[in-house]
Amino acid sequence: MARTVISRRTPIFLGPICSTPFQRCIAKGIDLVLVMVVFFVGKTIWGPLGPLLGACYAAVQDSFSEGQSVGKRIIGLRTLDEGTGIACSAPSSCMRNLPLVLTILCATIPVVWAFVLLAALPFVLLEIYLIFTLETGVRLGDVMANTLIVEHFEVHPEEPSIPL
Repeated sequence: MARTVISRRTPIFLGPICSTPFQRCIAKGIDLVLVMVVFFVGKTIWGPLGPLLGACYAAVQDSFSEGQSVGKRIIGLRTLDEGTGIACSAPSSCMRNLPLVLTILCATIPVVWAFVLLAALPFVLLEIYLIFTLETGVRLGDVMANTLIVEHFEVHPEEPSIPL
């Protein structure tokens, strides 16, 4: 059975606003839990493996499954390249999540972790501010990677009914 995939687009694509800040925060929360799971599982296997696996997963998570990280897939969102409208690629996902990746890698340095977390706090607050105040809902990572978050849902065409 064929199915049609529809993505509502943000005002940049001249369509309706599609993802709410609440949806994005819930999706990011789910993704952060998964990053922590990958981090700690890797760390129990071998100490340095945890930060590397966590950073790698965080870097490319938005390029999975047609621009959907696990959190975005659960919530029904999708990451698109703003210029082309196609799903987020791995390089765009890496650029988009660079602040998180750097925080994960630097936070594992024994003496530096407290300073890194304090330095990351203003960026986190800026990201939250941008998501809640801008009409398009873009955050710093979206601007760096030229991406958008749109609502994603599938439409299953009705099966033709045969009159008896």
